[in-house]
Amino acid sequence: MNTNSSYDLVIFDCDGVLVDTEPLANRVYVQMLAEYGFEVNHEEYLQRFYGAAIYKRLESTSKLLNWIPPTDFYSLFTARLSKLAEKELKPIPGIRALVESLSVPICIASNGNRREVILRLKLAELSQYFGEAIFSGLDVPQAKPAPDVYLAAAKAFNVSPERCIVIEDSITGVTAGVRAGMKVYGLASYTSSQSLREAGAIPFDNMMELQTILSNTDKVTAYF
Repeated sequence: MNTNSSYDLVIFDCDGVLVDTEPLANRVYVQMLAEYGFEVNHEEYLQRFYGAAIYKRLESTSKLLNWIPPTDFYSLFTARLSKLAEKELKPIPGIRALVESLSVPICIASNGNRREVILRLKLAELSQYFGEAIFSGLDVPQAKPAPDVYLAAAKAFNVSPERCIVIEDSITGVTAGVRAGMKVYGLASYTSSQSLREAGAIPFDNMMELQTILSNTDKVTAYF
């Protein structure tokens, strides 16, 4: 363990933290709803469902629109998102420099399945940083906002939750990290700083800012 630091493991969410997937996912989702006859507001749906797993989006949307999604919606959505990601997926600005600056182990804890995460890392050329250290909310009893996937990651690295730092960008993910008893930093991109703070995270505006915070042990310790 890194005895010169106040943390021993940094756990990253994937979508919105490592790769800029959320706008692409929302675009596909809204387009598919339009094809079924529902014209919804793009920005409203991005804010409403940011960070939510597809089955949660569908569950909520079916109630909002009084609509039963077809059984193949998920598979079609996944296929179309993968095709779009191959053309347009980009890493979050500054993420490579941040990852390379860390001196403790790192891993990923996502609500997406492992196959999707591995593909997105490959497309964004981030695979070399994480290897097999990928944990999916689909492989634990409950996905985020439950703490299960974060606790599973900490257990795998034999690190106590209070010595873990979580990097998130959604209220769903922040809630999971807080419930796991971990220090959570929240990227204020599509979620406001105020909302992230109210959920229990320390908000930051970009990865360069976070790199500065995490590289200074005194600053990290001061937040405890």
